[in-house]
Amino acid sequence: MLPITSGQRVFYGVIFLAALLVAVLGLFAPEYLASIFTWMTLPPLHARFVGAIYLFGAIFMLGCLMAKTQAEVRGAIQMIGLWTGMLFIISILNISLFDFKLLPVWIWFISYITYPIISIWMTVKTPKQTDSLSGSSSPAWIKTFLLIQGIVITILAVLLFFIPNFMTMLWPWKVTPALAQMYAGPLLSYGLGSLIFSCQNTWLGIRSIVPAMFAFALTTISVSFLHINLFSFSELADLIWFGWFGITTVILGIITVKVTR
Repeated sequence: MLPITSGQRVFYGVIFLAALLVAVLGLFAPEYLASIFTWMTLPPLHARFVGAIYLFGAIFMLGCLMAKTQAEVRGAIQMIGLWTGMLFIISILNISLFDFKLLPVWIWFISYITYPIISIWMTVKTPKQTDSLSGSSSPAWIKTFLLIQGIVITILAVLLFFIPNFMTMLWPWKVTPALAQMYAGPLLSYGLGSLIFSCQNTWLGIRSIVPAMFAFALTTISVSFLHINLFSFSELADLIWFGWFGITTVILGIITVKVTR
């Protein structure tokens, strides 16, 4: 069983701190996060949803730091590369929004080109993981849930990337095409991560990511209720939004309790 290398742990630690910073600012200081992300329109609900997304990343990285073997975090490096690489590509597609006289813009671009390069390098250098994890088997319904969740979120992310203008009309609250497309990167990483971990057969195999997914679902439904006045429950998109995150919060909460035992 291949152990996690010290270089990978350093990488997970850096991504953990970066994601945690955005999560804390988005959830608890949304106006300040908006003042930093000057290239995107980030009213409080938007900023808090971004915070929820990055909270998933932070807790997932914490799970990776606590893991011992490559098999426990299968796909984590690639998920980081996909998340950050997609955001770099989307930023290039929306380059006119950025003011390169501002330091946060340079930090953004340097970070989101450096992280995917490191991810690619680590993917190439790391031997292919073929070992299976030992331990108690997880129920088949958990694999089915992760598979369904992965398909739904992946399709959503692809639509946000390729047809952001159309998706702004379906999104539960008012969002710009650029921001809708920005959501695509993290959500695609989340969706494909769910698909990757749906292939794990043991509790140990999903322990690093399920608590992070639960945190994302719970935080998203919580901030949605916090800004309930921005939703119209006469629209199908709003009902789907609250229904989906309500159901997934309960299911992921149950799985989290079981997996942490």
